[in-house]
Amino acid sequence: MIIQAGFDLEILARLLIAPKGIVLPKLVVIELDANMQFADIQVVSHQFAGRMEPHFGSILRQLDTDRTRYFAIAHAGAWPECPALDAPILEEAAALRTLALQRGFLMIGHFGLEGAEYMSNGPHYYFDRYHLGLPCTMDHWMHGARQFQPRGP
Repeated sequence: MIIQAGFDLEILARLLIAPKGIVLPKLVVIELDANMQFADIQVVSHQFAGRMEPHFGSILRQLDTDRTRYFAIAHAGAWPECPALDAPILEEAAALRTLALQRGFLMIGHFGLEGAEYMSNGPHYYFDRYHLGLPCTMDHWMHGARQFQPRGP
């Protein structure tokens, strides 16, 4: 299965975090290979309490260097919308992203689930709408009416 969009990752995470519509205090990591193919999803913590830093080691150990290039994290609970950039969970996610990059992994998603809603600190929609440097997973399928064309001077 090729992962084409941020909402694909949210759906996969929701299966473990809110299996019957009730959000459980879990932290999960979703792994993708170099071609954006789904590789694995694992629960890193069953007692997630809103802090990611204590789980850095578990998350990084979960990532398999033979099969994983990209990954996303998802957890119970969202962060405040304003000012979202100052939320400690987002600062911790940025630190995790840096640590992962040093080991050759790129974090492409961070999701917080609350009830039927979710927040994302990454792409929500189809990846081909963003300039992330990700591999083109569907060369023949462009989302939207026309392809982005940069304007000249």
